[in-house]
Amino acid sequence: MGDFFSVMLEEMGARRRRFRAAFGDRGQALTEFLTFAGIILGSLGLFLRPWMPDAAPWGFAIPFVFVIGHVLIEWRRQATPAPEGAEAAESLTTRYDWSSFLWRMACAAAGVAAFVIAWGAEPVSPSADEGWAPPEEAVTSTIVPEN
Repeated sequence: MGDFFSVMLEEMGARRRRFRAAFGDRGQALTEFLTFAGIILGSLGLFLRPWMPDAAPWGFAIPFVFVIGHVLIEWRRQATPAPEGAEAAESLTTRYDWSSFLWRMACAAAGVAAFVIAWGAEPVSPSADEGWAPPEEAVTSTIVPEN
C-alpha cells in the first residue's frame, strides 16, 4: 500500500510537468487555481450565509469526492498492464492525464454549482399581512380593530 501512494505522488508530479508543457506555465497555474478555487468555494463558501449549508449540503462532500476520484483514477492506471512500445505508453499516459484533468474540472464546476445554488436559495423574508388582526375571542385586549 505504501508503494501505491509513493507511485501516485510521483505520477502527480509528472502529470503537473506534462500539463505545464502542454498549457504553458501560466495556463497550468490557472487551471490549478480554478480547480482549487471551485472546490474551496463549494465547501467553505457555504458558510458565507446562514441558509447556505441547508440549500446545498452536498457541497461539503466535494473535496472528499475529489480525492477519492483521483485515488480511483490512479488505482486504475497502476492496475493497467504496461503497454508494449513507446507510442502505446504515450497514448495510455495521455488518456489518464486527460481523465484526471476532466475530473478536476468537473469537481471544480460542482463546487461552483453548489455555491451558486446555495447563494440563490436565499429564503424569502416573511411578509406581514397588514390587515390581519386576531379574532376577538382569541386574546383579551382593550384594543379593538378598526373596520
